[in-house]
Order: sequence, then C-alpha cells, then structure tokens
Amino acid sequence: MKKIIVFGGGSVGASVAKILSDDGNDITLVDYNKDVLTELQEKMDIRTIHGLASHPSIQKAADAENCDMVIAVTGSDEVNMCACHVAKTIFNVPKRIARLRANEYLRVEDNFDKKFFSINEVISPNILLTNYVKNILDHPGAFQAFDFASGLVQALAATVLADGPLAGKKLSEFRNHMPNVDVKVVAIFRDKKSIIPKGDTVILPGDAVFFVGTKENMRFMSELRKATMEKASNVMIAGGGRVGSALAKRLESIYSLKLVEKNKHIAKEVSQQLSSCVVLNNDIAEENFLKNESIEKVDYFCAVTNDDQMNILSAKLAKDMGAKKTIAIVNKSSYRNLVFKEIDIVISPEDVTIGSLLASVRSSDIVRVHHLGFGDAEAMEIIVHGDSNTSKLVGKKILDLDLPDTIVIGSIVRDGTVILANKQTAINTGDHIIIFAITKKDIPKIEKMFQVNVGFF
Repeated sequence: MKKIIVFGGGSVGASVAKILSDDGNDITLVDYNKDVLTELQEKMDIRTIHGLASHPSIQKAADAENCDMVIAVTGSDEVNMCACHVAKTIFNVPKRIARLRANEYLRVEDNFDKKFFSINEVISPNILLTNYVKNILDHPGAFQAFDFASGLVQALAATVLADGPLAGKKLSEFRNHMPNVDVKVVAIFRDKKSIIPKGDTVILPGDAVFFVGTKENMRFMSELRKATMEKASNVMIAGGGRVGSALAKRLESIYSLKLVEKNKHIAKEVSQQLSSCVVLNNDIAEENFLKNESIEKVDYFCAVTNDDQMNILSAKLAKDMGAKKTIAIVNKSSYRNLVFKEIDIVISPEDVTIGSLLASVRSSDIVRVHHLGFGDAEAMEIIVHGDSNTSKLVGKKILDLDLPDTIVIGSIVRDGTVILANKQTAINTGDHIIIFAITKKDIPKIEKMFQVNVGFF
C-alpha cells in the first residue's frame, strides 16, 4: 500500500484517486473547490483537503512529509509545477508526477527542464493524444492502437463488419483466412461485455476484437474492413488549440493535411509554426465550407477542439457529407455513450492520460498501461525480475501459472525478439510481458504475480 496525494479533483484526478483507492492505496485528494470535494466524498472513501495544492500549509495538512508520491493534475500547469517543487524541497516526497498541458513546456527547443521544478515525470495529454491519433491513422480499420516495448509490439482493435472475413467464423478458423498473419486475439467485446477468446468462439458482426502482434503483422488490419479502405492520405484537423497544433506538427510530413481554426489570431499563430500544412480560418461546422473543401475526399476528419459539442457536431456533419472516417475527442462520458455509434472513433482524453499515470504509479516494473475502452479492461507491459527462487514467474510456463480466463498474456519481448505467447511458453527474467486484464479485480493479482519476494521458495 502506498500513501499518495492527488492534487486536483477534476475528471482525471478523481478517476485516478478512485482507481488507486480501489487498488488498496491510502489516497488524499486536494482541491480548491469545496463543491468538488463534497461530491467526491459521496462517491469514494478517500480523505480530502480544501486548499491550493502549491501552498506548504495545505501539503502539510495532507501529511505530505509521510507520503510516497504526489500526482499534480490541477487545471493549472504552473500550480502543478509549484506543487511538485514544494513537495520535494519542503517535505522530501520521493516521487512527483505533474500533468503539463501547454506545448511551451514540452518543446525541446524551449529548453524547459522538469528537474528545475523537482518533477520526476511529466504527463502530457497533448503528446499522448497526438501519438494515439497517429497510431489510429497508421492502421486503417483500427479504432484503438497501442504500442508496447518501444514499438516492437502493437495491440490493435477493430469492429468486425458483416461482410468482413471473420464475421460468423470460429476463432480457430482465423489462420485459414489469413495464413500469413502471425497475431493473437487477446480480447473480444460484444455489446460492451467481454467474451473469453477460445478456439470455438464464433466472431459476430459488431464484435470489438483486440489483436496483438508485431508491427509488420499488423498490416492485415485493413483486410478486416472494407476492401476500399486503404492507407489514409488526406487528413483534416478541426481545431488549432494545443492538441490540434501538436497533431498537425506531427502529421504534416506524412499526410496531405489541412487544419481549420475559427479564431483568426490562433489560426495565424498556428500557421507560423507549420510548414506544409494548410491552415484555414473558418467555421468547421459550416456546411458550405466543408463542401468547398471537398470533405468527401478526406480520409480522416479529426475533431480535436476544446469543445465536446463542437467536436461531435463537426464530426457528424463531416461524416454525413462524405468523410471516410471521423475521429472526435470527447471528454464527457455521457456524451461518449450517446455518440459512439455515429462517430467512427471517439477518444477519451481521460482514459489516455490515466493509462500513462497508472503506469507511473502502480509499480516501477510497469512500463505501459492502456485502457481498452470497455469497462475496467486494461493492457499492460510489465518487466519480469528475480530468479526461480524469488519470482513466481521465472522458469515457469504460462500453463503452470493457472491464470483465470480474464487474464491473458498476449506476447513476450525477450532481447528485442517478440514471442506470441502460448501455454507452453516459458518466462525468463528480463522479459517484457504484454498482459491483458479484463476486469479490475485482476489488477492486484497481476501486480502480486510480478513481485520479487526474497523469502519466496
């Protein structure tokens, strides 16, 4: 059990506090809004402190001098930085994590050094969302795409179409349809409920299927969709804010790219930061504008403004007018549940950010955590340590671990080589295990399984 202080009771702070509290940690949450704290106390069993996160007296009241970690996710980058600096310099808190949104704190050329503010790890939603969207664009047909082991392993998710090659087929027949594809099905969700993937499992249209494999083998993804769905070339971004500008900078050398921003000043500023991207100052929800810009030729329309309703409206309009695929960033979960069938890919910044936070918090051996978007299901990359005397894993075959059906080991990366796991695969120290947990109750089991115990024989 860790003693952790969360600064900020917004959607990310509240979700992280709840997850870590459910994991058995001692959580204190600090926020400046009393109404927020009252609401959180009604939902979860955590200690709350009212006040500004960067004030030493508030951190003292939160018992910072005896805590293991602080997570600063308030709405202000500057408060987050200051809170981490106070936690280190006054209370000597061992680990400090800060969420920073402004691109000015993230650009290499600006020479910002997190160490000056006593920050161990920076969580950047802009970078995380940019990487997330790029991964999806790189894999036509996928609605989620995750990298593990520095890109050696990928996990992709696709919705099975009625006319696709897997619809109505048993999972055991997968290789008959794609004999040259070496991937593993690790999870299936039907109507948002998990189905344990087995050989006799029949895949139905509408199922969300998660595959894991090497980058080379994941090129098959477009075959699961319509044959006409080729690699994207034309991309339009709605919104020139922090996420939109960061995404444009990442994509402009790869795709034929247009960015649309309604605010004239922001549009001009963004255009000066980009080279080949066409920046347009206009209303993205204007039908005539989209028609004049040949929206029907756009492969991916990405709505990434700060306004959920604008993202939903513009993405739906673009879809209705012929855009092949639409992506929308939507913060409110109630909105996501309403529109997930009308927009091709709905992205939750909260889920993307929380996954990165959990990887930093849960264990030093957990390299990556990704939320699968259904219930509490997660995918994790965890490093194996110890030997046959101190580890419950080293020297054991997966068959010997007696794992429940809700825990699936997808692959193992050993010395740079990717091994698709099966029951006879043995585990070595130093292995990077890509493991999938379908339910929240499996997380403590997995963490305990990877612990090194000197007294274990």
